[in-house]
Amino acid sequence: MHTGTLDLLPPAGEIRAVTGPDADVRSDWCRRLAQSDEWADSAALLSFAAHAGFAQATGWPQARYYEEGGETVADFLSYEEVYGINPYEVGAKPPETKRAFKERLARLVRLTDVRKFWERPLISLSNGETRRVLLTRTLAKNPKLLILDDPAAGLDPAQRAKLKDVLQALAKRGLAILMACRHADEWPECVTRAVRLDKKGRASLVPFTPTPDEAPDASQAPARRAGRPSGGPPVIEIRDLSLDYGGRRLFSHFNWTVRQGEHWVLRGENGSGKTTLFALITGDSPWAYAVDIKIFGLPRGNGVALSDIRSRIGAVSPEMQAYLGHSARELVDAALAKNPELLLLDEPFMNLDARTARTVGRQIAAYLRKHPKTTAVLICHRRDEVPPLFDHELDLNHLGD
Repeated sequence: MHTGTLDLLPPAGEIRAVTGPDADVRSDWCRRLAQSDEWADSAALLSFAAHAGFAQATGWPQARYYEEGGETVADFLSYEEVYGINPYEVGAKPPETKRAFKERLARLVRLTDVRKFWERPLISLSNGETRRVLLTRTLAKNPKLLILDDPAAGLDPAQRAKLKDVLQALAKRGLAILMACRHADEWPECVTRAVRLDKKGRASLVPFTPTPDEAPDASQAPARRAGRPSGGPPVIEIRDLSLDYGGRRLFSHFNWTVRQGEHWVLRGENGSGKTTLFALITGDSPWAYAVDIKIFGLPRGNGVALSDIRSRIGAVSPEMQAYLGHSARELVDAALAKNPELLLLDEPFMNLDARTARTVGRQIAAYLRKHPKTTAVLICHRRDEVPPLFDHELDLNHLGD
């Protein structure tokens, strides 16, 4: 980064977009800006592409289901944790008083609405909840420039709208904000200027006008939500599931049957239990052996090897991206290469630019057309990213309706 870059940056109180056809180029530009000499001490970068829940930090994606207790949200957002201060050591002068920090944190917690899971262990948070906590922690350091890379990734529609409100409120308080997003509707309405990057990372300041690559693709939206059974044999059978997790009830007498050749979209707000449901199906959760669940007609235990069941499943998840270091597109390729009988797709378009996401969506649809007996379940917060053929829907927000 050179001094000329300063002309591209927003003044205090303004939000500017970072746009361009390549998500990797946008992410790299944001990273280099945050690390530049001009901004190293006053800018804060929050790259959501680098976070897929706190379970990744253990080196074991399934850790959230096996570990109890541990660091809570309150611990993670404490003065000592945010600034890396050891209370038992005498070191350099603290960056600010503890009182000033606590007053600012209290305002931020109200703004980002993380108080509701204040005492929960970090490892129990959903991907969307994790993002809200990370944003709060980043803001707690009181940066002059906030740089956000794909901040709406993994957020449900209500939380995407809330994020825009939060960012606009922060801008009104004088914070300068740069944000790179994948979709036009993820930027706050107050954005009028953008840093436009070409494929080589060359930047220019332009009026903010979303490109076709950043606009929703209506052709991707599913045509119907019929929900009619296919008539094939059951692939997933869950009976009378009641489950508490993280101090709250996720499922109460829940029943669900998915039959061969059906394609389901699984919806629900952040923390509603979507990823937990996938973990029950794959056997990653220890509760899978304590509930009434059959996969391919086989109950858990009773001499049935978990490896035999998993060999018939192709899976993609944000945790796998973080743990294995592969992109979502690479994981989709690997999952389809297994010729799976059951395809489990947890946010498979996360961290992909809009054009690549559409390409991957068409790839999934083409595979399902070619393999009509393959069963698929997709977790996706954006309807415009759902590939064709997904004509069944389960909304975990309305299980009692």
